[in-house]
Amino acid sequence: WCARELVGDEPFALLLPDMIMQSEKSCMKEMVELYAETGNNIVAVQECDPAEAHKYGIVGRGEDTHHGFRITGMVEKPKTGTAPSNLYINGRYILQPEIFGILEGQEKGAGNEIQLTDAMLKLEKQQPFYGCHYQGRTFDCGSPEGFVEANVAFALWR
Repeated sequence: WCARELVGDEPFALLLPDMIMQSEKSCMKEMVELYAETGNNIVAVQECDPAEAHKYGIVGRGEDTHHGFRITGMVEKPKTGTAPSNLYINGRYILQPEIFGILEGQEKGAGNEIQLTDAMLKLEKQQPFYGCHYQGRTFDCGSPEGFVEANVAFALWR
C-alpha cells in the first residue's frame, strides 16, 4: 500500500519478506515467464497437506497454460474441508496497479486484518489471475522455527 505512488500505473512484484524461497530456478523468474505469456496477475502457489489448507490463502485450479494455470477462485484461510484445492499462496505476486484502488476501500477480513486475498478476489472479477506452480522449498520465517529451519537449510545447501 505504501508503494502505490512509486508503482504508479505499472504492474509490480510483491514479495512477502517472511517467506524465503530455495530452488535452482528462482520463483520470480518462473513468475516473470508466466507474466510474459499472459500479461495478467500472477500468484505463486505450492502444494500443502489438505489438512493444513485452513492456515493459508488457497486457490482454485483452472485451465493450464504453458507456464501455469488459470486461477478459478481464492479463499483466505478456508474452514477445514472447504478449500477449493491444496494449492496455497506462498507470498509471491505480480499484480496490476488497480489493486491499490481496491485496497483503499477494503474492509478487514480473516484475522481482523485487511487481506490481500480478499482484494485480489475483487480484482479477479475485472482481470484474470494465473497460478505459477513453484517447485522449490518455501520457509515461513515469521516463526522462530521457520527462521531456524531456513538458516539450517541454506547453510547445508550445495
